[in-house]
Amino acid sequence: MKHRDPWLALGVGAALLGACSTAPSPRPIPRAPTPLARTETPTPAPAGMVWNYLPDAGGEVRLNYGLPNSDQVGIMFNCRRPARAVSFVTDLDQGEPGPGTVRFRSGRAQGRYAARLERSALTGGWEARGQIPLADPVLAGFETSGRISQVEDRAYAQDARSATERENIKRFFGFCRG
Repeated sequence: MKHRDPWLALGVGAALLGACSTAPSPRPIPRAPTPLARTETPTPAPAGMVWNYLPDAGGEVRLNYGLPNSDQVGIMFNCRRPARAVSFVTDLDQGEPGPGTVRFRSGRAQGRYAARLERSALTGGWEARGQIPLADPVLAGFETSGRISQVEDRAYAQDARSATERENIKRFFGFCRG
């Protein structure tokens, strides 16, 4: 048996393999559309949360979205009459102490509002406090539709689902205007 040149054998083998590979190079697999960030799609609210109107003897009223007669509150608005702005308090899961922002949406209206972030003793997250001008489109949309959501981490739609809740919202804004 004759010994053949090993380089020749390798070259012939590579040529045969290359000739057998007639399939086109594979196309990249299309990626599914990137889902919206958790901050863009509100999750369902915890069961039993409603809009509560709370008059205060000190001339201030509150409107909060929470479990009645509990400390579990998603957001609280308050004002004194006549108001140019409505104060808010809400919780965030992420943040740093000091200045920050909170975004709210009602229908197509959306706004970003300055807030002061502090560690929340109740939730372990961050408590955000700030103000929104009474004439702001987000508040106007909320007053007419009863729909609002906080556009932050793990936010949920805080929509009025009953006539009583919608009436509470209207009473709050009526009081604030004077």
